[in-house]
Amino acid sequence: MKSNQLAIGFVIVAVVCIVIAALYAVGILQFLASGSGVHIKHAILFGVLAIASLIAANFTRVKTA
Repeated sequence: MKSNQLAIGFVIVAVVCIVIAALYAVGILQFLASGSGVHIKHAILFGVLAIASLIAANFTRVKTA
């Protein structure tokens, strides 16, 4: 299923994941994390999810000839 709307949705998910990764990296966000401080593993996870969302957006967009 190829759709530009779906691709835009994946890009929005990627942007949200990047923001969450940045918040985890600087230690502002502690949701689902034990203790306080910087959570690099969570930041890396959300960074990988952002990259995966961008790859999915590339596959779902309608390509012009």
